[in-house]
Amino acid sequence: MRKILKKIHLYLALALFIPLVLQGLTGSIMAFRGEISNAILHHKFDLSEGYFRSEEEIIAAASTAVDPELNPAPLRMPEERNFVKVRFNKKGERKPVAEVVIDPVSLQVLEVNDPSKNIFRILKKFHEDLFLSEIGKNIVGIFGIVMLFMCVSGLVIWWPKQGMLKRALTFKFSDKGKKFHRDLHSAVGFWLLIPLTAVSITGIYLIYFKTKESNKLWHSIHDGTVAGIYGESLAFVVGLLPLLFSITGIALWWLKKKSKMQKAS
Repeated sequence: MRKILKKIHLYLALALFIPLVLQGLTGSIMAFRGEISNAILHHKFDLSEGYFRSEEEIIAAASTAVDPELNPAPLRMPEERNFVKVRFNKKGERKPVAEVVIDPVSLQVLEVNDPSKNIFRILKKFHEDLFLSEIGKNIVGIFGIVMLFMCVSGLVIWWPKQGMLKRALTFKFSDKGKKFHRDLHSAVGFWLLIPLTAVSITGIYLIYFKTKESNKLWHSIHDGTVAGIYGESLAFVVGLLPLLFSITGIALWWLKKKSKMQKAS
């Protein structure tokens, strides 16, 4: 059973490592999209000193910069001293067509952007459906199922023999070759198994089972925002795991293959 799982684990990884790595990397970037976006704004503009104006005043100021036919979306005020983004959509539609960046103190309009061209929105679109709408969502859902299977099969493959637990939980940078890649792959996989499994399960849920009531909660678990900066940091690290596992897994596979070829010759 373990040998069969090992082969399936390997062949799935070899076949799908590129899309799984891309899913992971886009997820890592999205984990800090708010912080990155705010950092860019603070680099470009200086936030005025003083008290924030009311939501009504901010929306009114932002409305002067867009088509009067557009409606403002519900405003989410920043928890810290940051610029405010007011999104607008067409009547009867939820998709934003304009985003106005406002200094919440001076009410100065700083930028008017097209949300569809926002790099984070583009990455989010790729992460959710690969730019392929419903077909893409199903493909991403399959990636999530594969990742969940890799978690479960990886745990079975990792499960140490008696007296080998310490080795299975650690790795040394001083090691080389197969031992280094095997130990790094196994140890990191074990210690981050729970968050990686959680991200996989929530991703599958958001593709196939989400409802309006539960969507926000499952999303916040998936991207780590449920636990603030600590959860976002963990989500960032989890997004890097497919890249790490691909590098160590493929290196281990190649070193074993190379060793067999040398013995055969």
